[in-house]
Amino acid sequence: RAAATRDGRSGAPLWQLIDFQAHVHPAARAGLEAALEAAGLLDAWVTPDGALVLAQGNTAWHDSQWTTRPPTRSASLAGWLHAAIPAGSSSVPAATLEHLLASVACGAEDAADAEAWVAPDGRFRLGSLAGSWAKPTAIYIGFAARAAARAQRLAEIATRLDELSLAQAALNVQLDQLKSARQQAEHEWRSAPQDQPLHKAHTEAAAREREFQQTRSRLAQADALCREAEQAAAAARETLLRDAADLRLPAAAAELPAIEEALTQFNDAQYRLVQAVQEWRRALPEWQQQQLRQAQAEQAQAKAQQHLATTRIEAEEAAGRYQVLRDAVGVAVQTLRQQLADTRAAVTAADAAHKAATEALRLAGEQRAIASAKAEAADIALQQRLQARSDAVARLQRFAQSSLLSSALPEIELPAGPWTIDPALTLARKAEQALAHLKDDDDSWARVQRQTAEDLQELQRALSALGHQAPAEPSDWGLVVHIVYQNRPERPDRLAARLADEIAQRSELLSAKERAVLENHLQAEIAAEVQRLLQAAEKQVAAINKELHKRPTTTGVRYRLQWLPLAEADGAPVGLEAARQRLLNTGADLWSAQDRRVVGAMLQQRIQAERERADSGLGSGLGRDAGGSLIEQLARALDYRRWHQFRVQRLQDGQWKKLSGPASSGERALGLTVPLFAAIASFYSQGSYVHAPRLMLLDEAFAGIDDAARAHCMGLIRQFDLDFVITSEREWGCYAELPGVAICQLQRREGVDAVYVSRWAWD
Repeated sequence: RAAATRDGRSGAPLWQLIDFQAHVHPAARAGLEAALEAAGLLDAWVTPDGALVLAQGNTAWHDSQWTTRPPTRSASLAGWLHAAIPAGSSSVPAATLEHLLASVACGAEDAADAEAWVAPDGRFRLGSLAGSWAKPTAIYIGFAARAAARAQRLAEIATRLDELSLAQAALNVQLDQLKSARQQAEHEWRSAPQDQPLHKAHTEAAAREREFQQTRSRLAQADALCREAEQAAAAARETLLRDAADLRLPAAAAELPAIEEALTQFNDAQYRLVQAVQEWRRALPEWQQQQLRQAQAEQAQAKAQQHLATTRIEAEEAAGRYQVLRDAVGVAVQTLRQQLADTRAAVTAADAAHKAATEALRLAGEQRAIASAKAEAADIALQQRLQARSDAVARLQRFAQSSLLSSALPEIELPAGPWTIDPALTLARKAEQALAHLKDDDDSWARVQRQTAEDLQELQRALSALGHQAPAEPSDWGLVVHIVYQNRPERPDRLAARLADEIAQRSELLSAKERAVLENHLQAEIAAEVQRLLQAAEKQVAAINKELHKRPTTTGVRYRLQWLPLAEADGAPVGLEAARQRLLNTGADLWSAQDRRVVGAMLQQRIQAERERADSGLGSGLGRDAGGSLIEQLARALDYRRWHQFRVQRLQDGQWKKLSGPASSGERALGLTVPLFAAIASFYSQGSYVHAPRLMLLDEAFAGIDDAARAHCMGLIRQFDLDFVITSEREWGCYAELPGVAICQLQRREGVDAVYVSRWAWD
């Protein structure tokens, strides 16, 4: 309702006129007030007589009012509330109020026969409208309740006023701060430098930000690399610890130098031990020889002592005899002495020769012992090498039997007879020569192993899709693969050769059948169609030349177009000229057997050449797209346009000359442009609707042609009765040779994402 609706009206709202009975406890009071307030009865207007009062003009007030209703037969509000009309504050009598309260039922259960019902727990019903509400305490009904509510509200208002005072004080402080900040900002604004350094600083800040983002990106990459490195380091550390535990070595690097030094000393000691053993093995035969020579020398010494004793006895006897003989003989003794001296010298020489022979014998014995040891070692080495050679030949034979060698080098023949040294060595040398260009390092070995596994998987996957199997058996030299084909295991190379032979045989059969089909079809349909197309092309060229003849240039120059067959050196089919004469001059129905053979041979040659080109493209690794499908190959082979070339000639001094001869650039440009106009005009002349547009589209029109020649070209366009849409960087088309042209000049400005179209018209 409006704020002034109740001003000047007699009566009062219900809550000002009632109070609770003394027996009603606080919870029921709160429930009854909540029910009356939710139902709209608590604040409804009560008139002195309890009747509905209308405003002026018999219109209802925009307000809720109590009206007198019959009293309810059940318990009513009169048992819970009583009239408490303030003295002199209302004109509503207590009897009217009691009658109104008696018309509203009140109790724990809903009184179905009453028009209105409320309950102490907050429920209510007004006709068919029902609901409920709840309040903590009653604040409207009763003077005490209103006073308590008013005091609580005043306390809340006082508290709120204190809070607002504090907030106002804080706002005053903030206002003072804002004033100071405003003055400071105004001072800074007035004393601020120019904005150019700020823009520069912003630009630099943006650049630093981009650098920061790039650095952050690099940092993220570096963090990722660092994490990978840490993971690798952790894995390496675990591997190091595991290997150290397996090898019974310390994992710390600081403890390894001592072990390395001990290993070095052990290696040195082992090397010295090996050297000592080798020296002992070399000295043992010599020591045994020395022991033998010592025993022989001792025997010789014993014999010499015996001989010395015998010689001494004989000398003593000889001395006795000498003395006797000296005494007896006299002069003969001197002669004997001389003989004895000579004999003694001979004995001395014989002893020296004996010693030299003995020394030579000793040296020869030593050399013989050394030679014997070397011979034994050489025999042992020879036997070892013979055994190694036999093992190598056997391994080579087993390797050849594994089919890997034949698969890798199918052109090498294996020995037919027993594998002796000569055929095995010849086979090994051939294999070495054939594989000399291949690398045999660790990287190549790892790459080959990886590639072999990938190729095997690809082979098995491809053959599985076709219903075949390719089992792989590991051997001492790698994987040996056999392909099960027709329930028999076959080596891949033999199967490839077998399939190649089968494909060749089928190709021969297919070629023979295809040749028969093509001959029949070429003679029946294809040749006739090619003949029709060639004749149509000749007619088209004649129509273009007719257009050219009707429209010479302003200087009187005429042009003509020639459609000539290519030469065989330029890629033309073999026999094209002869076949072309028959195709152009003789109808297909009038061909003789010779004519058909000539035309058929030429077309078959084109098909065969195109097939070879497609096969070579596939063989060279260009892919299947290089050859295309059979339809595409036949389309290229039978495309008569590929057999010809166009030439433009100009009439000069009564003779037709090549356009490439001596002429200005403008004449050459006209020689390329005029035949184009003629071709377009002849094409549109074939149409049946004379009013159809004869449209020609040119991009960058008349580039490289001077203005005078451009005007002439425009005149030719009009003579050929063509409509055109052209684009050019500078051509506007404003020539007197044209009756009119529409122009759209496109303009744009740097930094503006738009194009402006300036429209013009030339007449």
